[in-house]
Amino acid sequence: MTGFTALILPLAPAAPAVAEDEPPAPAPACVTMYESWRYTSAANNCADAVSISVAYQDGAAGPCTTLPPGAVATVGEGYLGQHGHPDHLTACQVSASAP
Repeated sequence: MTGFTALILPLAPAAPAVAEDEPPAPAPACVTMYESWRYTSAANNCADAVSISVAYQDGAAGPCTTLPPGAVATVGEGYLGQHGHPDHLTACQVSASAP
């Protein structure tokens, strides 16, 4: 008697990856990051407002901040903060606050 091993394949196609699993897009090239020992600042040199977040070397992300055109603002901690050095800026969407 010979053994029979059946290969069972799922009938449903695999679900697409959830958008939250994808890494955030980088900030536009017209936004510049400046790091000091205490703060991370960003300058928006774009024609439009941009929403950005600091991505730290340890994988943490700072809060989402919207900068109008021409604005320079503190957007995160410097390298003495709890997450260490900032790595880069990412694009983000400011979540609507509850009423």
